Amino acid sequence: MSRRGKRLTVFVGVLVFFLFAGRWTATLLTDRWWAAQLSPAAAAFITDWHLLRFTLDLCGCLVASAWFIGHLMLVYRAVGTVQVRRNVANLEFREALTPRALLTMVTAGGVLLGLLVGVGVSGRWRDVTLAWNGVSYGMADPLLGQDLGIFVAQLPVWRAAHGFLLLLVLLALTGVAALYMLVGAIRWIERRPAINHHARAHLGWLVAALAVTLAWGYLLERYELLVGPAAVLDQATWRSSALTSPVLAGIALGAGILSAVWASRPRHALAISGWIIVAFASIAAHWLLPSVLGGSREPVVDTRSLQQLTEVAYGLEGLRDQTLDPAGPLAPPSVPSLWNPAALAQVLPGDSARLLSVDPALLTPEAKRRPAWLIVRSSGTGRVSATAVADHQVSPTGEPLFYRLGDSLARAAPTSLLELQPDLLVPDAPAYRISHADNRGVSTRSWLRRVALAWALQAGELLADTPPGTHVDWHLAPEERVARLAPFADWSAPTPRIIDGQLVWLLDGYIASKTFPLTSWVSWRNREVKSLRASLLGTVNAETGATHVYLQANADPVTLTWSRVAEGVVEPASAIPETLLREASYPVDLFRTQAQQLERAPWSAGTLSRRPVAGNAMAPAPQVSWAADTSGPLTISTYESSADRRFTAMLLGSRENGQLRLVLVRLDSTLTLPVASTLEDRWSNFPSYDALNDSIREDGGRLDRGPLRVELSPGGPVAYQTYFALRPFGSTVLAWVSVAAPNRLGAGRTLKEAWGNLLGATVPAPPGPAQTGRLDEARRWMEHADSALRGGDWSEFGRAWSSLRNVLGVTPDSTKF
Repeated sequence: MSRRGKRLTVFVGVLVFFLFAGRWTATLLTDRWWAAQLSPAAAAFITDWHLLRFTLDLCGCLVASAWFIGHLMLVYRAVGTVQVRRNVANLEFREALTPRALLTMVTAGGVLLGLLVGVGVSGRWRDVTLAWNGVSYGMADPLLGQDLGIFVAQLPVWRAAHGFLLLLVLLALTGVAALYMLVGAIRWIERRPAINHHARAHLGWLVAALAVTLAWGYLLERYELLVGPAAVLDQATWRSSALTSPVLAGIALGAGILSAVWASRPRHALAISGWIIVAFASIAAHWLLPSVLGGSREPVVDTRSLQQLTEVAYGLEGLRDQTLDPAGPLAPPSVPSLWNPAALAQVLPGDSARLLSVDPALLTPEAKRRPAWLIVRSSGTGRVSATAVADHQVSPTGEPLFYRLGDSLARAAPTSLLELQPDLLVPDAPAYRISHADNRGVSTRSWLRRVALAWALQAGELLADTPPGTHVDWHLAPEERVARLAPFADWSAPTPRIIDGQLVWLLDGYIASKTFPLTSWVSWRNREVKSLRASLLGTVNAETGATHVYLQANADPVTLTWSRVAEGVVEPASAIPETLLREASYPVDLFRTQAQQLERAPWSAGTLSRRPVAGNAMAPAPQVSWAADTSGPLTISTYESSADRRFTAMLLGSRENGQLRLVLVRLDSTLTLPVASTLEDRWSNFPSYDALNDSIREDGGRLDRGPLRVELSPGGPVAYQTYFALRPFGSTVLAWVSVAAPNRLGAGRTLKEAWGNLLGATVPAPPGPAQTGRLDEARRWMEHADSALRGGDWSEFGRAWSSLRNVLGVTPDSTKF
């Protein structure tokens, strides 16, 4: 290589290094500046997090590079001269590479391989942190007698280290063998393989290293069986593994010793015989011995122990399993849930606002609890508004009722609960925001800081001169913000709440593990896990940006370890404000995994309703209802029997005084309901339903079906389903309600009318012609316009007047007076 080529190589290497190091440094500095706005503890934790990830990647790259460079240097010593072909003026000749050129190639190749293999070790930072700090459950597994924390915290690191070593050995072994074949150190002579002493010694020690790695893997087999698929583990498999795992490890070590002997002496048959024994012993231990020992398909652990492990893994310790005992007459839901997100998305049409969130929330005006749906929207100008729609009642004509801030009575006129300033922290916020008017964010007072921010955020406009007082803020989406502050947890989608007159986003923090022993796999967020807990609660104030992460009551040991690691970032459960505890609902993802576990033995509650066809797919989304005392939302899933096509049980999740409460209610087969599909088919056969559907279609609208909800009354389970008329000339209205009780059905325009029909006291009112609905809609908008005119609300008057023209079919024409 020429001097110019060497200089170019060094320049490119230094440039690449500084690009990676500079980007990492810029990211570290900017994240530290961002976290310092929240708290000094957050800044310290974020710095330690970045340093840990950098150290792991650096160590991985250094170890892998040193490994590959060392083996390539050994090959380099065996090479006398290597010639390459060159063409000059149509003449081909061979040129010998100088030892210095070969040395440069060897070093560069080793570094490149090391970077390719070593980069990515930082992805194991969670496992390394937990293994370093330790986790203790105070509960041992029933087979190995090890604390569960060994499997959750230590085993992932053992597996990662073993896999990394195995990868290094296999890559070195195949690469070195190929290079020796290329240079002629391994070749065929008279139809027989031949190898020189240097190559044999090198390969012999690599094969010995492979044997040691296999022995390590055999010793881990018993742990791997406990954290593997539950269907694979039975009495025969476990007894075989317990007997043969140490034996196989010893045989592998013996093969390694024979390989080391072969490295010093050419005893080819001795080395090959050792590996033949390893192969046959492994086949016998894994395939033949389990069938000989017996106990196939027999459970290796008793049912009670499996139940205890599943309860710890999925937070089922407090589950109340009971059978419904009717203690009164059948009654309609005292606090029904009439609306759903799909219908509410059509409630406020007519503008370009983006729908950010639709979630159930409990409003408490004047200390009165009002169940509602909170709709958060963002306009084209960036302004955010929150609208609250009453969930348990509608107007006499089926229109939604709205709450204003501080009002305990809902009103028919569409109104906003909160009108907020632009540039809030919302789910669809931009990647960063540059501000000149307020002090939110990090100041850009120095050119060095602007360069670091521009590099990390990829914001080129920060490189130009900025006015004094300019600030930049990022991590503006609530989920992204909390995930950066507490990256060790997986966070749910943000849920809006109105707390003390401010918009606050709530997020549930989940801690999952793939190595919890003797539990069933659950599909969660496109991956398989063996335990899932929701022991963290995150909050983000949409206006101020204040972000908090709280430890919830009865947190699991893994989350407690993270709270010690991130001390000052994770606040104790006692620090959660009382108003915040009242607003938090049951974690949905945790509820879905718990519901899926209860399908299995020993609970055997039945099959989840609307279950996906895939066997291990995530459980269907639960329904949302309200507690009878309006203490908060209820999360409900139903189970059914595929043979009887009836509901068999109900799972109810709620919060009581900040504690998660989970109840499994089993239904008597004589006092239950048909499954959802059967109920919907029977309701659709009502003549009045067909007449209503035809009437709405005649007017150009459509009738949409809401979700079927099942609740418990004193006399047994009750099901109901709402139907909404989507009119082309007006808003969405509640048009029909179907109800069901054991052996009874009913329907009507309102829940009261439908329940009366179920009891045989009333008959559903026949639907009127399409023009009647149009006139009712026109009358409503006229009354709304008149009310706005008297109040001097011209913007609302214009909106009502425009809607009235649409209902009557009048086309605006500015040329007519």
